[in-house]
Amino acid sequence: MKLIGIVCCFVVMASATLLAQTVRQPLVPASAKPESDGFTLTVDGTAFFSGAVVQWNGSPRLTERISSRQLKATIKASDVAKAGTARVTVVNPGGVASNVVFFPIRHPSSVMAFAQKQVFPGCTAVAVGDFNNDGLLDVAWSGPFGVVNISLGNGKGGFEAPISNGDYGGTTLIPGDFNNDGNLDLAVIYNTTAQILLGDGHGNLTFKSQVSAMGGNNSFAFADFNNDGILDVYLTGWMTDQRWFQIDYGNGDGTFGNGPTYSTTYYAGSPAIGDFNNDGWLDLGVEEIQGSSPTDVYLGSSSGFEEHGTLPYSLSTIVADMNQDGKLDDVGQCILLGNGDGTFTQGGCEQYGGSPIAVADFNGDGYLDAALAGSEGTSPTLVIGLGAGNGTFTNSFQFLSGVTGGPGAIGDFNNDGWMDAITSDGYLLLQSTVGLSPAVLAFGNQNVGTTSPPQPATLTNVGLSALVIKNIGLNGSNRRDFAQTNNCGSSLPAGSSCQIQVTFAPKQQGQRSASLFVSYVGKQSPQTVSLTGTGIGQPTVSLAPTKLTFSTQLIHTVSAAQAATLTNTGSQSVTISSILTTGPFPETNNCPSTLTTGNNCQISVQFKPRARGLAHGTLSVIDDAKGSPQKVELSGEGTVVRLSPLGINFGDQKVGTRSSPAPVEVINEDKNPVSINSIAFGGADAEDFAETNNCGSTLPPRSHCTIKVTFKPTKQGSRSATLQVNDDGGGSPQTIPLMGTGT
Repeated sequence: MKLIGIVCCFVVMASATLLAQTVRQPLVPASAKPESDGFTLTVDGTAFFSGAVVQWNGSPRLTERISSRQLKATIKASDVAKAGTARVTVVNPGGVASNVVFFPIRHPSSVMAFAQKQVFPGCTAVAVGDFNNDGLLDVAWSGPFGVVNISLGNGKGGFEAPISNGDYGGTTLIPGDFNNDGNLDLAVIYNTTAQILLGDGHGNLTFKSQVSAMGGNNSFAFADFNNDGILDVYLTGWMTDQRWFQIDYGNGDGTFGNGPTYSTTYYAGSPAIGDFNNDGWLDLGVEEIQGSSPTDVYLGSSSGFEEHGTLPYSLSTIVADMNQDGKLDDVGQCILLGNGDGTFTQGGCEQYGGSPIAVADFNGDGYLDAALAGSEGTSPTLVIGLGAGNGTFTNSFQFLSGVTGGPGAIGDFNNDGWMDAITSDGYLLLQSTVGLSPAVLAFGNQNVGTTSPPQPATLTNVGLSALVIKNIGLNGSNRRDFAQTNNCGSSLPAGSSCQIQVTFAPKQQGQRSASLFVSYVGKQSPQTVSLTGTGIGQPTVSLAPTKLTFSTQLIHTVSAAQAATLTNTGSQSVTISSILTTGPFPETNNCPSTLTTGNNCQISVQFKPRARGLAHGTLSVIDDAKGSPQKVELSGEGTVVRLSPLGINFGDQKVGTRSSPAPVEVINEDKNPVSINSIAFGGADAEDFAETNNCGSTLPPRSHCTIKVTFKPTKQGSRSATLQVNDDGGGSPQTIPLMGTGT
């Protein structure tokens, strides 16, 4: 790639502690058991000057300089007598210290769990380092309104009150010693600016310089690219049809001068940085952001960078020697094994996937593991891929981490020898033999006086012995709004888990909160889960009318529909779960699943009797409104007797004379006989009509008989009556209208 004369600025895309000389992973050995013998520690890296000393927890150890890339230090038995995590650094002459590499002193384990708790509410970004030089890990974090805080650690998993260092709007934080004074500084990134804040060794930060980005898709990283013991900057930019990355050399005071630029075909991304060919100069793997995202490899030298070739896959920003062959590998969800010449071969992949955060020996087996930020649905997770020491993973574990932010940084915050993590939204994950997840159960809105569906929390024991559970309960001012049941008992066997089901039943409106706690015999007890929910007033509806009565209906036929109206009478939307009827009353409706304020919908009910006699049923609307289910009583009577025709009009008939007979069929539609009690006339002019029939007292199944009706008017004018058949077929008497006119 040719050099081009353009200077641009940068945006942070990675998070790590960066200094001039660099210690690379792994240390050899990578961990030790408590009370083991002393040993020789091999430290590999770059820019180890003559007189460089390996420091163990800030104290120098007898050091042999093999080359500018390797040191050997004598570690005493007393250094590893107790469980804990040592901090290994290399100090060059002049007091400039390298990045920290953690050395766990612990017994190995094939399984792991994490205990969660929120330590920094409102946090949006984190970085880890020793900002007050007391040997304990501290956390820099960006809080509400972009205020940058330093919370000094107490070495027991706790933190002092935050030291506020002003509003810098930090969305990404990167610690490093930018002015080589031995105190940790901080780069704060917001939108397209990088601000360098210098530390005073007590947790206070002072603004030193600012660089603004040019174009979009910017990224940057720090390293000593020219081997002068001062941090330099890798940055990317673009303008019109030009794309490039640039190396600006550090001045050693927290500012940077302009350096060479290298043109790229596509947008350059965050780099993989390491000595890929073991020549003592840092090299770059620059991802070119396009569809297939290949990586261009640039080999470093005293004259800058020279493009070496293109890899068909993307490199992550995390590099380490994962197969212990002395060559740097690239660590993502797949391990890319370095060949020692700037090329790579794919090794093993862990099963969950995710974005790499760091490497460390998480389980104390002497092999480097990978920490990645993953996801489970919409929930962020911490993924630990256990390394086998040969470039593959033996197993992977996934843990829910925080609420909105994924894992941000790692470190041993309680000095027990077990590596921990802290999320970008301020949740501390302390490695333990006991885990309780998720960190938060959010129930959302719930009507006052109703109970939510249960949400589960899982308690896991990955220890080698049974966990003695002392108590599982609820704490907090609104604890009575929540309830829990569990299947955990008083003892949880090794390697097993149990579930705690939590429900939310608000007693009043507004925000409600509490915490679920599990206390037990062991580290990090008690563990808690935050519980949140909002009580809201119940919606109200009306369903009218309260009764629907249907006329007599012949069996197996359907009546005309009658309507019931459901109306939202309150100030909140109503969620309708179901609408149903009982008995022979089918329904259809135009009701939505959510009935908004002031609106209504119609429910049409019909009567379809299946047998003779009275029928009763209920229309029910099940919803989240007060008084649910709303109900309408339904009734009607079914009959098996049918008269045909449905009515007779005899027309004009001379007074005193009799018409010809008109036949009326009485039909039994049932499979059982019908008893006929009487056939008669009713109405105002019943005496003007007469009948003869062949029906008898019983009408057999599926049969009919005939009634012959005549009209003999006694007066002039309109005359009317009804033919009435009294029977036990249901809906008795069956009737048809009769009419005629006397002339």
